[in-house]
Amino acid sequence: MLVAITMCVLFAIFGNALIGESLGTWYDTLDKPWFLIPLWASYIVGAVYYLLFATVLYRILVHVDDRRGRVTALALIVSVLFLNELWNYVFFGLESTLAGFLGIAVFLVPLTALVVALRKYERFSAGLVVVYWIWVLYDLAWTYALWRLNS
Repeated sequence: MLVAITMCVLFAIFGNALIGESLGTWYDTLDKPWFLIPLWASYIVGAVYYLLFATVLYRILVHVDDRRGRVTALALIVSVLFLNELWNYVFFGLESTLAGFLGIAVFLVPLTALVVALRKYERFSAGLVVVYWIWVLYDLAWTYALWRLNS
């Protein structure tokens, strides 16, 4: 479990470094859609995300006996963690609502592949990731609305 938690903490640190000053300057100036959750709530969602992915990572390491399945699931989860953090740079670093929206749309591809792989090798974890997948659909909606409001 320590490996899984450490990995998620390192990805969180990396992602926060990619945000820079844009969160307090550029983001505050944007017109927001009416259904966007407040910023403080997104911090709670972020904490739940890291706990969820640490749990999934741990379960892959412990419960997936098939070598190919473990390698596939680990490669996909590391890709999802990395791309999730990279989105911070695409959106905040580039200060681009369009890039943020497109980044979420592209992000759904490896996230969906992770769900498919986990359904085969670790169904409980697949269910956990589906919850996050649904959240990412909400992210897609608000990033689209943010882009339209500010283009």
